[in-house]
Amino acid sequence: MKCNWIGIALLAVSVSATAQVKEGTVIYERKINMHKRLPPEAEQMRAMIPEFQTSKMELSFNPTQSLYKNVVEPTNELPTGDGAGGGMRGGMMFRFGGGNPNDETFRDYDKELIVESRELGPKKYLIDDTLRPMKWKLEQDTMTINGYLCYKATTVTSAFGMGGMRPAGAGQQRPGGDSAQAGNQQRRFNIPAEQKVEAWFTQDIETSAGPDNYFGLPGLILKVVVDEGTITYTALSVNTQAKANVKTPTSGKKITRQEYMKMMQQQFQGMRPPGGGGGGQRIIINQ
Repeated sequence: MKCNWIGIALLAVSVSATAQVKEGTVIYERKINMHKRLPPEAEQMRAMIPEFQTSKMELSFNPTQSLYKNVVEPTNELPTGDGAGGGMRGGMMFRFGGGNPNDETFRDYDKELIVESRELGPKKYLIDDTLRPMKWKLEQDTMTINGYLCYKATTVTSAFGMGGMRPAGAGQQRPGGDSAQAGNQQRRFNIPAEQKVEAWFTQDIETSAGPDNYFGLPGLILKVVVDEGTITYTALSVNTQAKANVKTPTSGKKITRQEYMKMMQQQFQGMRPPGGGGGGQRIIINQ
């Protein structure tokens, strides 16, 4: 795919291609500061939810492709309101995390292709789309993560595109969505219109892959910090011994991203009671 990073020729590192790792798997921990997403006046809501929520994701990669999915763990849903467990009775349901447990994101960096497998209710869907590179700026800072020398890169993303709050599984949201709803969510949940992102990548692993929607650097991304720590992704382990199982998802009905986003919008609106009151509402925070 076309290079969109700046100043790569200035990196004072020479790594032999024969010495580079070419495939493997990474387990990431994602940590979301839930309180930072809430406006100052939301003290009652702040008291009802934990400050931080963590979850794990798995990335399988080779030099040209990657497959990203959730590590299935106990539910990340927290009922609030009347304190009753399960469902959405009597209050709000906060859903923390990356969509449904079986969601997968496949990327082919040479072909500039993304295939997303998404579950919505009882049905599964496949979304084929063009992989749109991110514009990174390479910095001079370095750090060591899991024994790998990493370099810093930065970018700025839209809060309702690559790096913000949107319906679970939305992936790379395109222009033309419900901008009014996005604006309302942005004001309600204290989300900046643009968010700073810093990523740390290693040239010792030959892939453009990274966690969630972050990719396109000259090496595997091992750490991402979004909005000054509101959301962080950190590689807990890197396994380069076993062959990576990177396969394109094939099960599900093929639909366009616009069709999928429309269904997500309808589902979201269906969770709200007449008049837009708080009962039965679900807030989905997904990176």
